[in-house]
Amino acid sequence: MSISKGFDWVYRESKRLKCDAVQIFVKNPRSWEEKRWRPEDTKHFKKLQGKIPVFAHLSYLPNLAKIDEDEKHIKGFIHEVELCLQLGINKMVVHCGSNVNAEDGIKQIAKAIDRILDKYGISILLECSSGQGNGIGKRITELAGIFEKIVHKERVFLCLDTAHLFQAGYDIRMKGTWNKTIREVEESFGKNRIGLFHLNDSKTGLGSMVDRHWHIGKGCIGTDAFRYILNDKRFTNLPGVMETPKMDNMDEENMKVIRSLFSPLMPCLSS
Repeated sequence: MSISKGFDWVYRESKRLKCDAVQIFVKNPRSWEEKRWRPEDTKHFKKLQGKIPVFAHLSYLPNLAKIDEDEKHIKGFIHEVELCLQLGINKMVVHCGSNVNAEDGIKQIAKAIDRILDKYGISILLECSSGQGNGIGKRITELAGIFEKIVHKERVFLCLDTAHLFQAGYDIRMKGTWNKTIREVEESFGKNRIGLFHLNDSKTGLGSMVDRHWHIGKGCIGTDAFRYILNDKRFTNLPGVMETPKMDNMDEENMKVIRSLFSPLMPCLSS
């Protein structure tokens, strides 16, 4: 949800949509300009956070795979972490970033995350990527390579994005592939290392490596896959958020579709 209208609006909108979790950017995701909270911001945020879990997402510009090339990338990361902690948010989703030299990029990502975890009391969720451009994290092995180099592993988790997995070549339309992917994650990271799901359909095809989210059941993944993902008993209490395009009343429609896929034996939190 956008915070441009303030946290009071986010609270009311999340209540209207009956959200079980919310994800926000803590600043303009397409600008380097720094942000400062006003007293009313923190006041309204407490009301929101008292209702449901709130996850922050690092904005688009800081590239953790290039912190050695330009200091603004690590400075931007630090600034957003500090904004999170001022509000009381203790979990941040991050894109791994991009680098033409994947091996060097992996080292820089691990270094950036350790700099944060060494100083700040926040948990980091590494998001898998679609592989677009020189994006790092399109394979579980790349994410595992980052994790292996991080010192403060106890506060590092994964955010699995269904669209990104599909775009990177994991055909999660097949239940066998979904289970194989989860096994690979558990073998590389250990159990209980997935901290959040991004539940997005894909506008582009399998292995396209083009990052385009789409509405649930209207993209190339389809509702059958989301049905068994949502009802996977290994993740009964794990939150998920949708990052589907903001079009007309599609937030309401996507919530309706996603809730219709839950088994009656696995009710969502606010049902």
